[in-house]
Amino acid sequence: SSGINAEWLLRPGAWLVNSKLKTGVDFLGRDALLAQKKSGIKKRLVCLKVESPVPLVTLEAISRDGDVVGWVSRTAYGYSVGCNVAWGYIEHPEKIKLDWVKSGKYQVECMGEVYDAEVSLAAPFDPKNLRVKGIYE
Repeated sequence: SSGINAEWLLRPGAWLVNSKLKTGVDFLGRDALLAQKKSGIKKRLVCLKVESPVPLVTLEAISRDGDVVGWVSRTAYGYSVGCNVAWGYIEHPEKIKLDWVKSGKYQVECMGEVYDAEVSLAAPFDPKNLRVKGIYE
């Protein structure tokens, strides 16, 4: 084993690795990445807007349609969106497809209570990054 986490390197945003795979250039771990790409990614980072009256900490369980599918890895209160914002990883035994991610009903458990959550693949505030370009629509 090369010690490379192939799943992590193939996630969206890992453009350098993904672009390198399109070339014929050989590099350490290339075979592992190609095998992982063929079998599919089973874990995905998502953003959740959580309607919780208490602050989230991290490691809260993320449920989809009643089944625990992941955990919260980062969280903060989003003053611009008026609720807790959590970033977490969700898992699926087979290849994760965007339809599966978007179609479920999500909840986050915090301190023994379960709160509804809205899943997104982008940040809830300014997902197109327009504000840094001076566009305030």
